[in-house]
Formats: sequence, C-alpha cells, structure tokens
Amino acid sequence: MILHKIDRKLYKLFHPVVGEIWMLHRVVEQRSEKPEQRELEVTPTWLENKIREYQNKGYSFVPIEQLPNKGRWVCLTFDDGYRDNYAIAYPLLKKMGIPFAIYVTTGIINNQQEMWWYPKEKLGIGAEELKQLDKDPLCTIGAHTVSHPKLDSLIYDQQYQEIAASKRTLEALLGHEVRHFSFPHGAHNDDTLKICRELGFQTIVQSWGGPIRRGENPCPLPRINQTESR
Repeated sequence: MILHKIDRKLYKLFHPVVGEIWMLHRVVEQRSEKPEQRELEVTPTWLENKIREYQNKGYSFVPIEQLPNKGRWVCLTFDDGYRDNYAIAYPLLKKMGIPFAIYVTTGIINNQQEMWWYPKEKLGIGAEELKQLDKDPLCTIGAHTVSHPKLDSLIYDQQYQEIAASKRTLEALLGHEVRHFSFPHGAHNDDTLKICRELGFQTIVQSWGGPIRRGENPCPLPRINQTESR
C-alpha cells in the first residue's frame, strides 16, 4: 500500500495535469426541481463564471480535435443534444469565443423520440439549428447513438447499429464526416471500442476519469462532470 502511494505520487510528479475535458448537458435559465434533472442543468451565469475562473487561472479553451499535450487547457463538451445548447449556451460561448462540442443523440433531433429522463417535454435540438451550429468553427458536432442506450448491455450488432446509424444520420444532415463520439451513460465494453475504431472516430470520450496528464494518450478520453451544486 505504501509503495503504491509512493508510485502514484511519483507518477503525478512526472505527469502533471495539462488539461480537462468538461462534460455538461443543459444550460437553462431556471433549473428543475427534480434532482435527477437538476444534476444535468447549469445556468448561463454559473457557466460564464466557471469559464472566467479558469481563464483567470491561465487556462485556454480548445476544441476537441486539437487537444494539446502541454500548457493548461479545457475542452468544453455537451451530451445529448438539447435545444438550449443552441438557444442559451451557444450565444454565451460565441460572445466569449469559447470552442465547444455537442454529442447528439440523433433520435431526439426535432423531438422524434421522447427523452425518458424528461418525459413529455420537447427539448431536442432541431435539424436546422444543428446545421447553423455546424457552420460556426467554434462548434464541433459529434455522435451519441440513436436512442441513448447503455451500450455495454447490447450485443455487438445492436451496438454497431446504434453507433453507425447516429454517425450516418449526422453526416447526411451536415454534409461532412463526423469524427467524434461520446458513450451514453459512459457505458461501453471492448465491442464498443472496436466498433468506434472501425467507424474511424478521431476521439472518443467517456463520462468520468478526471483530468488528462502530460504523456498520457488515453482512449477513451476521460472527462470531468461539471454540475452546479445549488
């Protein structure tokens, strides 16, 4: 146990933290009263203050396709594909010049499918809104499956269909290759990683794991869940 602690301290010493990938979901003016929804929501004021806090510490904000291996940086990402990413988060991030990625569950585009975690609410981003976001160099659109399942609970062919179909749908909509992917719930297994490699994703992110350290090249990439405590 003591040797393990010493090894860990030495590892941290020679592999300092260089960056963080933040995981967010929704940006809303008024957070929900339901705890399971509230934990997915931050306000624009909170997000702006969080970004400025890190900028004041000397962090730069970088896009998912250009993660450096030195310096101090943050990469901002959103999961699922809520309309408020376009209506509320985007104007704020545009004003501040902050790059960001949105991983889209394609089944909720234009509210085709209901989000079971927000029953009877139509919160999905629209196809035209996605196209507008995609035209801005600040925004990167990534895939997040069709129906937001726990991929490690599915057989190989079902996983392949969920991942490949979401990629194809976005590529048809946007007119270019989609090269980034996020696991719904963070759930994955060896089949998931094999499929992602076969489909040619440049980056794959999960839902936990902490910061990224110098000299590390993890796949999938770890993220830090950012939530507003109050």
